[in-house]
Formats: sequence, structure tokens, C-alpha cells
Amino acid sequence: MGRYIIRRLLQLIFVVFGISFILFTILSLTPGDPATLILGEAATAESIAAKRAELGLDDPFFVRYFSYLYNIFAHGDFGNSYRSGMPVFKEVFTRFPNTLKLALLTITISAVLGILFGVLSAVKQYTWIDNATLAFTLLITSVPSFWLGLMLIILFAVQLGWLPVSGGTDSIRGFILPAIAGSVGYMANTIRQTRTSMLDVIHSDYITMARAKGCNEKTVTFKHALRNALLPVVTLIGINIGWQLGGTIIIEQVFTISGIGTLMITSVRSKDIPVVLGCVTFVALLASLINLATDILYAYIDPRVKSSYTK
Repeated sequence: MGRYIIRRLLQLIFVVFGISFILFTILSLTPGDPATLILGEAATAESIAAKRAELGLDDPFFVRYFSYLYNIFAHGDFGNSYRSGMPVFKEVFTRFPNTLKLALLTITISAVLGILFGVLSAVKQYTWIDNATLAFTLLITSVPSFWLGLMLIILFAVQLGWLPVSGGTDSIRGFILPAIAGSVGYMANTIRQTRTSMLDVIHSDYITMARAKGCNEKTVTFKHALRNALLPVVTLIGINIGWQLGGTIIIEQVFTISGIGTLMITSVRSKDIPVVLGCVTFVALLASLINLATDILYAYIDPRVKSSYTK
């Protein structure tokens, strides 16, 4: 198991290389001159040329790219923002707590409610409860998160005044509406996956044997069936966490949350290449670590997976 974890951690180096190279190439080919965007259209040609030389934009592509990689691996330096002049590391970690709060609250709501509704739908298959759950899943899948966010703002913030309009507050209350709006799509996927996995498991022979031994239905459902049905659900939740860390751009824009998504949008518009690279690389590393944690969690859920890692 330890060798597997070390091997996966070493693979992160290639993830950084691949993502950084693709993104660096795309940003280098996009129109727009960072020096002009920094100094403004009224800047003289001499000042623009001086700024380009200062930023190293006159160097060949591979010189700039390998210089960027050298600074990362040798000094842990992701560069400075073209727009603010602050270190990229500081820019990212100033915004990251807000994105992390939103992502964790969103995934908690979608995972807990998704698993509960999925189990209930599977246990009550072909009943009105199952039909109502499937209809609810179809409904929340069809609702765009930005529209739901606006409706929640109108109802709970403007009309009732129960919660703040903006999510950019230090209180957890400011993240309730954004988390609800962002969780509906992930909740629908979790309900469907849990229901499908539970239906595959509850008709198995060992479940029939557990019932024959006299186990009550709650023990059979949550101790025997759910534990074996959780593997694909855990995979889905791990993927959702990765999407949440980098894909909360729309929700952050609707609720004016100062997070990584908002930072990436602002940096792309101003062609702030170091910040864009830093944000994407950071999110990619987090997503890879979350996938690794998901694989390790498999071993604690299903001993068969642990034995395969050991071998």
C-alpha cells in the first residue's frame, strides 16, 4: 500500500508538467499583450517594450517555459502577478479559503442527501417514494445552478432577509445559499449512482443470507448493503470534490465570492499568465491528491481492494 501511494505521488510531477505545458502553450497563443494590458493603451511603444523585457516576454517560448518550471521546482516560486505585482502563491492562498468553504459545504450537502435519498429510493423500489425521488432528481438536474442561485437570493435574502445576499462574508451563513445552489447537480448524480449501486447489491446472495440469519432490515441495509455499494459512490464524490475546487466559477460570480474561480476569470481577462498557471496547477494537484485519498479510502471500505494493493 505504501509503495502504491509513493508511486501515485511521483505521478503528480508528470501531472504538473503536462498541465503547465498545455496551459502555457494556450496562453502564449492567445491574442493580447500582457505588457499593453498592464500599462494601458495610452502607453508609449518604448515603455511597452521595456515592460516586455522586464517580464521576459521577448524570450523564446521554451526559454520562458523552462525558466518557469525551474523557478517552481528549484525555489517554489510561481512568479508574480502581472496585474497586482503580488506573488502568485499569496494571491491563490488569499482566495483559497473561500473556495474551500464553499466546496466542502456543497459536497457535504450533496453527498449526505444524495446517499440518503438514493438508499431510500432503492429500498422502496417501484413505490411512490421511488417515483417521487426519481422525479425530484430529474427536476434538480434540469435547473441551472445560476438560475437557482438568483431565485434563492430573491427569496431568502431579499424577500425574507434570513441570509446575506453576498457569499463574501466570514460567517458560514454567507455560504449557505451558494452551497445549496451549487449542490443540486451533484446531488442528482449521487442519488442516481447510490440507487443503482444499492439495487445491484440488495439482490445479492449474501444479503439474502443476512436476512435469513434474522438480521433486521436496518442492519442489512446500512451495514451490509450500503458498505458494498459505496465504492462507485465514493468515486463520484471524489470527482465532485475536484470539480468543486475548480468549477465554482459561476456560483462565485452569482454570489460575488472572492474565490479561486473569480481569480481565474479576472486573470484570464487580463492575460495574467502566472496567476492563471498557478491557479490551474494548484487545483490540478489538489484534484490528484483527492483522487489518491479516494483510492486509499477504498481499502477501508472493501478489504478486497486492500488485498489487491498489497499484492
